[in-house]
Amino acid sequence: MASVKLSDLPLSDRKIIRAWCMYDWANSAFATSGIVAIFPVYFVFLFKEALGDEAILWGFTFTGSSVWSLAAASSTAIVALSSPILGVIADRIAAKKLLLWTYTIIGASCTILTFFSAYTPFAWIWLLFTFIIGNVGFAGSLVFYNSFLPHIAPRNLSDEVSSRGFAYGYIGGGLLLLIHLILNLMVSGSTYADLVTRVSMASIGVWWFGWALWTFRVVPEPPVINRYSKALKMNVLHISKFGFWEMVNTLRDLTRFKEILVYLIAYLLFNDGLQTVMGLAGAFAADTLHIPLAFNMATILIIQFVAAGGAMLFSVLARQLTTKKALYISLIGWVFIVLFGIALAPLSPNDTKNYDYRLEYVKADGTYLVTTAPDLTDSQTDESWKAITGNIEEGSILTRRDTSRLLNSFKSAGDSRYSAVAINGPIGGQQAIGISHPSLLGKGPIDWWPTLVRSKVWNPLNLDIGYQWLILGLLVGIVMGGSQALARSLFTQISPETRSGEFFSFFGFMSRASSVFGPLLYVFVTGVLDTRSAIFSILVIIIAGTIVLRWVNVESGIKTAISEDKRIRSLEV
Repeated sequence: MASVKLSDLPLSDRKIIRAWCMYDWANSAFATSGIVAIFPVYFVFLFKEALGDEAILWGFTFTGSSVWSLAAASSTAIVALSSPILGVIADRIAAKKLLLWTYTIIGASCTILTFFSAYTPFAWIWLLFTFIIGNVGFAGSLVFYNSFLPHIAPRNLSDEVSSRGFAYGYIGGGLLLLIHLILNLMVSGSTYADLVTRVSMASIGVWWFGWALWTFRVVPEPPVINRYSKALKMNVLHISKFGFWEMVNTLRDLTRFKEILVYLIAYLLFNDGLQTVMGLAGAFAADTLHIPLAFNMATILIIQFVAAGGAMLFSVLARQLTTKKALYISLIGWVFIVLFGIALAPLSPNDTKNYDYRLEYVKADGTYLVTTAPDLTDSQTDESWKAITGNIEEGSILTRRDTSRLLNSFKSAGDSRYSAVAINGPIGGQQAIGISHPSLLGKGPIDWWPTLVRSKVWNPLNLDIGYQWLILGLLVGIVMGGSQALARSLFTQISPETRSGEFFSFFGFMSRASSVFGPLLYVFVTGVLDTRSAIFSILVIIIAGTIVLRWVNVESGIKTAISEDKRIRSLEV
């Protein structure tokens, strides 16, 4: 069996594998265009429009990104708590495909409903609610989608098939994101921008459901070896009770699977860090780095296609070095990437071209022409700034007194995130930077690191924040596919095929539980310190998971899984 290649499998099996991969193509649109590119950035925009840059509740500070993180945690907690019971039931009643269908319909429908946020009195709450339910559908579908993997390909091909599934997902999600990027660039700054953004969000649900039909039509329900024959005579309540007690028995039984237990602990830790970093990247870009939506989408688009190649690259690496060693390499890569991400820092506007307001002297009449000005229509904070400075737009003409008043406004405004410079004339060279300008660092305990990197790297190279973000995206793309695909395939190798539903439900539980703790940690550290410190706290979790992984004996785990399959099949005879 070790010599079997994917091309050696019968045509019918290869069609099933391709159809299984197409589900990754389908639902990756939610992960790419949704979770990373559009949803968090649009939510931060709606949050700031309604409440400003931050809101204080019971003495605790909430930002747009921290509220979004809380929503992600609550939705994944629902799946984490329910999936083990459902997984046990699916192994005994042949319900994997039904549950995959159910989660898909729920997730895709709620994603489409995000379009109607603008027609509600509290747009940010509507988006938050529909995202929470949609994310339940997304996370829940992955549990049962993953449980098909042991049934569609031999154990020795799990690396290649798992990597191929992720590669399909990156390309499919990337293609839809490309469409979204083109549409948003076409209407950027126009009155149709908000409409196109909401249409883009709704199209994610249509794409997800439409392509998933291929999977549902071709991939068969996995066979059930240890079937529970009384299930058809029981109601939902009795089946749920049966599932609960079977889950309890499975937990007791897990002590026989030492390698799975150790791996799940390692996975809980390192996946916690990876999912938190990837899930909050878009919100961090908008909230802390002030990267525009279109540029963020372009960067994520590049990541998708790089990650497709990265997934297949690590598949080859796993074949050469073993799955565990290749996974190690990808996790070490993540450690350096997170340190790189913390070091991102916008350049100070020392060049006149980099200021938000550029006020050029007109010698003929002694006034100043506003040649550059920010758009002040995207948040409540901008409204308060406009109230202080007046409606100054590109093309406005200011007297010398008005120009001086604008520059002095930066001193009186407590939360300005803009900068201004006067060019030539009697006050030429005078400049002002708001206290909340993204380039200002030094207050947080970790800010020494981006300050150091900016002085030694970004400033000498004159590399602004957008290009820093782009470089980070390229590095993420290389390791992202490999870490996700190999984490799944390694678990497949050490898990019994006959109990795929229950074991992958625990795998999903760990995946979702990690997606709860990490975001909550991010919320807490952000509230107490700042966002960069919160990202650094996530790095510690990744390192801990990488260390625990060294105690996983993959060869021993495979032997135990094969022995369990033989035992279960003997019960049917």
